[in-house]
Amino acid sequence: MSLERADAPDISEQGLDPHRLFPADATSRKIATELYATVKDLPIVSPHGHTDPRWYAENEAFPDPAQLFIVPDHYVFRMLFSQGIDLSQLGVPRIDGGLSETDSRKIWRTFAENFHLFRATPSRMWLEHSFQEVFGWTKRISAKTADEAYDHIADCLSRPEFRPRALFERFNIEVIATTESPLDDLKWHRQIRDSGWKGRVVTAYRPDAVVDPEFEGFSANVENSASSPVKTPPAGRATSMPTGCAEPISSPSVQRRPIMVTPPRAPRTCRLRILKPCSRRP
Repeated sequence: MSLERADAPDISEQGLDPHRLFPADATSRKIATELYATVKDLPIVSPHGHTDPRWYAENEAFPDPAQLFIVPDHYVFRMLFSQGIDLSQLGVPRIDGGLSETDSRKIWRTFAENFHLFRATPSRMWLEHSFQEVFGWTKRISAKTADEAYDHIADCLSRPEFRPRALFERFNIEVIATTESPLDDLKWHRQIRDSGWKGRVVTAYRPDAVVDPEFEGFSANVENSASSPVKTPPAGRATSMPTGCAEPISSPSVQRRPIMVTPPRAPRTCRLRILKPCSRRP
């Protein structure tokens, strides 16, 4: 049984209040609104952006709505799994090599049919924000609207303005840090640097693989890390970051900016910020 009324209004009828996360108390809400107005248009400094540097290096179009929003995001597929939906139906690869759904439209339909399960969750909040503010989709996601929503978002993703570098620039990002293992060779960061693109994507050290004994392959990771050659930072740049990153996030130009942090989310998933809504082609 659905947790929502069948006649629940579309997002456009409700409207996404830009102050919906502010305190309910009138005095606190007024202060929050005034503070927000002073920083909302500043460039974004994201020290923990959870994006894949390969996106910016290759600048290829995102594959489709299911591969962007469902398959890589454990917040989404674990919620559905907790309600009895098999992960293989959602395209999540099986550890035993068994079969998983590969039809992205079918994955999206399963997601849409069960979207009511996300009611009152942070995932529902950011999904609806992304659908409306980035893609211009204002209808409820449901079994009835699944194909229409899929086609609308897929059409947007096919356009140049929805490629990673274009989104980076239109979201007004000053710098974003990705997280890499000590074993990472940083080839995507080097490719970004060598491409001549002006976007600043830097690496942040994430040592889980060599400090957590329960991490898969921990012993081998420690050995490999110990045997890896130490890379010398570029001349004149005092930083512990390996060669290949554009610039340390602690640079003076960043310190002068008020920091707006993107919410920590699942690794390698796309968290899309406000963008001019996408309208369908004629």
